[in-house]
Amino acid sequence: MATPKLPLDKKNVQTPANGMNSTAADDLRSNVGNRTLPDRLPLAPQQSPLSSEFPVNPASQPLFQSIWQGWSLKTKVALVALAIGTAPVLTVGALSLTLSDKTITRQQLFWTLLWGTGGTIAIVGGLGRTLADRATRPILSATQAIESIGRGQLTTRLNVSGTDELAILGNNINQMAGQIQSLLSTQTIEAERAQRLRDITLLMTKFSTPEDILKTAVTEIRQVLECDRVLVYQFDQNWVGTIVEESVAARWPQALHAEIDDPCFRQNWVEAYTKGRVQVTPDIYAAGLTECHLKQLEPFAVRANLVAPMLVEQKLVGLLIAHQCSGPRTWKTAEVDFFTQVATQIGLVLERSLYLQRTEEARREAQRLRDITLLMSQFRTPTDILKTAVVEIRQALECDRVLVYQFDQNWVGTVVEESVAARWPQALHAEIDDPCFRQDWVEAYTKGRVQATPDIYAAGLTECHLKELKPFAVRANLVAPMLVEQKLIGLLIAHQCSGPRDWKTTEVDFFTQVATQIGLVLERSLYLQRTEEARREAEILAKEQQQQKEEIQFQLINLLSEVEAASSGDLMVRADITAGSIGTVADIFNSLIESLRDVVLQVKQSTNRVNEELGSDEAAMRTLADDSLRQAKKIQRMLDAVEEMSQSIQAVASSANQAATVARQASETAQSGGEVVDTTVQSILHLRDTIAETAKKVKRLGESSQQISKVISLINQIALQTNLLAINASIEAARAGEEGRGFAVVAEEVGELAARSAAATKDIEQIVESIQRETNEVVSAMEMGTAQVVEGTQRAENAKQSLGQIVQVSQQIDELVQSISQATVAQSKTSRTVNILMQEIAKVSEAMSDSSRQISNSLQETVTVAQHLQASVDTFKVS
Repeated sequence: MATPKLPLDKKNVQTPANGMNSTAADDLRSNVGNRTLPDRLPLAPQQSPLSSEFPVNPASQPLFQSIWQGWSLKTKVALVALAIGTAPVLTVGALSLTLSDKTITRQQLFWTLLWGTGGTIAIVGGLGRTLADRATRPILSATQAIESIGRGQLTTRLNVSGTDELAILGNNINQMAGQIQSLLSTQTIEAERAQRLRDITLLMTKFSTPEDILKTAVTEIRQVLECDRVLVYQFDQNWVGTIVEESVAARWPQALHAEIDDPCFRQNWVEAYTKGRVQVTPDIYAAGLTECHLKQLEPFAVRANLVAPMLVEQKLVGLLIAHQCSGPRTWKTAEVDFFTQVATQIGLVLERSLYLQRTEEARREAQRLRDITLLMSQFRTPTDILKTAVVEIRQALECDRVLVYQFDQNWVGTVVEESVAARWPQALHAEIDDPCFRQDWVEAYTKGRVQATPDIYAAGLTECHLKELKPFAVRANLVAPMLVEQKLIGLLIAHQCSGPRDWKTTEVDFFTQVATQIGLVLERSLYLQRTEEARREAEILAKEQQQQKEEIQFQLINLLSEVEAASSGDLMVRADITAGSIGTVADIFNSLIESLRDVVLQVKQSTNRVNEELGSDEAAMRTLADDSLRQAKKIQRMLDAVEEMSQSIQAVASSANQAATVARQASETAQSGGEVVDTTVQSILHLRDTIAETAKKVKRLGESSQQISKVISLINQIALQTNLLAINASIEAARAGEEGRGFAVVAEEVGELAARSAAATKDIEQIVESIQRETNEVVSAMEMGTAQVVEGTQRAENAKQSLGQIVQVSQQIDELVQSISQATVAQSKTSRTVNILMQEIAKVSEAMSDSSRQISNSLQETVTVAQHLQASVDTFKVS
């Protein structure tokens, strides 16, 4: 595993983070440098006020006192109590024994006992006080010693003699005072060391670059330890060490930038120093070092050294080393502890510097990511988006080539966009078919796999894969997937052609985020493209519907004008036959008009013929009436005119037969006209059903447009939710502060996109509403046409009733003609018998005159009916 390096690039050197000037730094250095490392506080006893109260040499004391002090406190108390208790008795007894041999008076005995008792009390009191003083003096001394220790006089000690309890107490007090003094001395040293460590740490934290931190550390440490050299020995990924910082006295050789490759170190000591090993060597020539190791140290005049590890993020990055060149040196424990703690603090400060550097790099990468995303979002076509991306990414990573490798449906890749330095070959439009990719890596890259390869020749790639990369002079690459709508569409690839490259974590993260942003921008472009296509399709559909509406309206207007002309009697009008339902209606309408025209022509012909026949019959009847009158006046000429009358009667009979035939034909024609009218009515009813079906289809068209309205409503809801997500993302980005500014801009773009989507859907909704409104108008127009068709049906029914009346009149004419025929038959019989019935001629002539008048009246009525029928038929224009 590679060992992390300390970033000591000089282009990263900055001024102190919080603006500390050089004067303040010098003051702090002088404050730290003026401190020394005392080994320990003075522990030798000093003269105490109590030390004079006890003899220093117990051997010079009297024998009794030595014996007395050798007894225990319990023995002493028992002896004193025994002495105090027996002394009065012995005194009084001795006095009584002395006086018992002498003759004394009672008064003398009284005074003797009184003085003896008083003297005994005085002696016992003095003896008790002396013994009490001697017994309590050690206790008072111990009490005073404890009070003195409590006031801070830790050098106070008791002169202890004997082995009694008070002697044991004195020894314990002396041990306690020594322990307190030693502990306080240790705490003082620790506090002093902590202060020096704190000052150096504070001074290092004033700088932000590792170079300034290490330079400050070695300088301050050398001043505090007063050694000849302090250096920082940094490892690379192969555990080859380089001296990156040094503080050395002027008379000794410099070791700065020296590179030392120690194979034994990487094999034997890496793990030990990672676990905190500290090496203390008072004399390198007496430490049993190997000859190789000694040769490494001799060029720098090293005699004694002190080595401590520097750990950054739990990884060994280097060694902090102190050298004594002037001669051997016994490193004190306090110096070793201080040196170890400073090495630890250097690691922590370097971690802080590394964190700040990573934070700054993350901020810069986020800014670059935001700028690239904003720049890409200004374009709408995938070509412009990808072209902008590869150029900006190559500038940000400072690599030799960045390209977009896009897949087709068979996972064959093509380089569709590329940004490459001038000195390296171009890969644009190169097509690569890698069977292994579709089998092994599609799913991995779809799940977000990112591949960073520092050196393709040391990455274990297959020979086939190396041959694919060799034409483009690739040494290191970085590959990230591009996903659009959760589907892998291609790979974003960065190449380093000049040599191997150890891709930094920040670079990999930046590259991955840019690939993700490219996918999002492409999704946005695809969405905008689909929205634009939907808008154009909606506009085309609206135009087509508008044209269809105008065509339908034009056809309906023409059809209505033709229907109106037909309703006013013009049977010569014809509707234009077009495609669609209106054309079908026009065709049916033309058929109905044609049939109605034929019926009207037939009726006209029949009425003309009836009028002609009735006109001739009327003239004959007038002639008959005149002849009857002349017959009455010229009876004498009756015989001569009988023959003519017979012929006239026969002619009338013949005419009557013809009239009967014409009447029958008229009746049959009227009946056939009624049937044609029935057929016309049925056709009109079928036309009404057809128009109703067409209205239903138009209504279904309106319902389909309502489905479009539902889709538009769904798009509005999606746009609203997108806008809400953009607002939430903006809020989260605002909470994230400076680090979320890039995400806030993307959220604003998403919000604007949602707003534009909502506006577009509103336009589409207005177009659909216009279609629905116009569809309703077409339905209304067709309903009006249906009403007019119903009205035409009613008129056809009226025509049918008129034809029925014509049939009735024709039947009446037939009956009249039959009666005429019968009358002529009777006249014929009369003419045959005229010679026989001459007497009845006047009566017959009068009857004939009356019959002629009746026939004339009937014929006149028939003429009137025929004229009315002809007037009705004349309203129709048939030619």
